[in-house]
Amino acid sequence: MVEISVIMPVYNCEKYLDESVRSILNQTFTDFELICVDDGSKDNSLSILEEFAKDESRMKVFHQENKGGGIARNFALSKATGKFICFVDADDILDEVALNETYELITETDADFVMFKAVNFDDDKKRYYETEYFSMNEIYESVGNEVFHYSDLGDLIFKLSVTPWGKLYSRELILKSEAEFAGGMYHDNKFFWKALLNSEKIIFYNKCLYTR
Repeated sequence: MVEISVIMPVYNCEKYLDESVRSILNQTFTDFELICVDDGSKDNSLSILEEFAKDESRMKVFHQENKGGGIARNFALSKATGKFICFVDADDILDEVALNETYELITETDADFVMFKAVNFDDDKKRYYETEYFSMNEIYESVGNEVFHYSDLGDLIFKLSVTPWGKLYSRELILKSEAEFAGGMYHDNKFFWKALLNSEKIIFYNKCLYTR
């Protein structure tokens, strides 16, 4: 048993994978496991993961035929032992204090999940930029630093980012709501709405802890 399970589906991400994995392994919070599921990559992603796992006991690597990111996440969830669940994509970066700060917040407030901000990085132009969908400034203006229920948002509920990442979930919520990812392209929605509509206490952390 660990406090946090970090779940990473991987598909043909050799260009970014080293930096992405290191951003998790270098977290200031240390009581976590990293569960990586290679989804039938045709590049060197699997070998990169296996090389990391040789020296990192907190890392578990699995391989499956290509079935999509949603199915890979579902498989990883079945292997997770953490009290809390965090998702990271294999071409993204998690700020080194992300697990520590969101863990403190979710345990202090006994929330079902914490949402936090993400920033975009344009790999061609080498610049960072924000979008409202991932910054969720309107959400923060509405709820501030207080614990809230999804019904408090009114129509703003449709401005919530439904991505798996950018949140720290209670595993108990995921099990209670039977939240799982769909197959296909838009697999995020099924998981997020099931979790959200079965939640009682949510908190928004007004800090950018994720780079996509």
